[in-house]
Amino acid sequence: MRHKGPIGNQDLVKKINMEHTIRTILAHRPLSRAKIASLTGLNKMTVSSCVDLYLQKGIVAELGTTGTSRGRPPILIDIDETGGICVGVDVEINQFTVLVTDLSGKKLESEVYPLEDKDPLYFVEAITRILANLAGVHNQRRLGIVGVGVVIQGYYNHNTNIVGFSANLQEWNGFHLMEELSRRNPSLLFYVKPAPYAGAMGEIHFGRSRLVEHLVYVTSSWGMSVGVYNKGELFTGSTGTAGRLGHSTIHMNGKKCTCGNRGCWEMYASIKALYQQLEQTPQQVPFADIVDNVNRGDSQTTSAVHELGHYLGIGLVNVINAYNPGVICIGGLLGLLGQPLLNSIWGTLRESIPARFLEGLDIYCSDLGELGVAYGAVSLVLDQLPGTIIRYALLEQV
Repeated sequence: MRHKGPIGNQDLVKKINMEHTIRTILAHRPLSRAKIASLTGLNKMTVSSCVDLYLQKGIVAELGTTGTSRGRPPILIDIDETGGICVGVDVEINQFTVLVTDLSGKKLESEVYPLEDKDPLYFVEAITRILANLAGVHNQRRLGIVGVGVVIQGYYNHNTNIVGFSANLQEWNGFHLMEELSRRNPSLLFYVKPAPYAGAMGEIHFGRSRLVEHLVYVTSSWGMSVGVYNKGELFTGSTGTAGRLGHSTIHMNGKKCTCGNRGCWEMYASIKALYQQLEQTPQQVPFADIVDNVNRGDSQTTSAVHELGHYLGIGLVNVINAYNPGVICIGGLLGLLGQPLLNSIWGTLRESIPARFLEGLDIYCSDLGELGVAYGAVSLVLDQLPGTIIRYALLEQV
């Protein structure tokens, strides 16, 4: 009697083939069935079977033919960008930003909401209402909301799904964030990351560093975050807390930080530090006005930005010596300060590091602006998109 093997093997092979197919489409879109077969190593019949199922479900679409030197022109296959939405949420100290994109990561809308209460349950209830509204607005899309990426300030413990420690949102410490989000939104998939890691991935996925192998991403809204990316992976350390460089000491016995330490880099090189230098608050002077003042050459603002860049440079000396990055990206609100900030950073670096260690180093301000971390939150959803698509495609096949 012929041995049939474990039940489910055929289904497993089918899922694997479907994953290879959809990942290849997402990575090389648009492309033909023959090209998919060539890139995946699958035979053409298997590829056609997978593509046909995705077509049937409305996940991919046929775009027409492409030119060819001979024979029948191949039909190009692409993801249906309108099939669903991705939601990225950047939680800051006084506000949170919601970014909505299509399945290709193209921005559809974004909005900033005040964080009027530091109780994490306030945020959970607020984002639940926002997501319910988005689901209604986009209910014509087959996949609806395919996932929600949430980025927080501080350390998030992925083993327990608890906010481990946030210096600037200490009310969140010990909060079961994933549990509460999922309990109120049982039909949605959530992905949570700390700001420095998400910011770096946002720049890799959507910014100028798509082909970069070694990247340090520095961002500040009120606190300060640093993410280190190396050859396709984020450096997170043994317990996932690496990158807390905003709380590295650059001034012994300096200003008292919210983390309990003194002289933290964040206290001298963040947006909070810039406002303190200007003796203003965001309520008195919106950040957009500061950017306008920089562009107009206002002497007080330019001087404050120059000092901010000097302290950023001091911290980056340590970053360069520790990680030897090929690229440093200044993101978030810091990135909106542009060339005057970069000029000051470079001035400090050239005074502090031998020229040979700065050769080939590229430092730039992100084109993603204040949405950089929110785009990183979207990238968390897009990373899991193949699995989401496969589950949907097989939903009625079970």
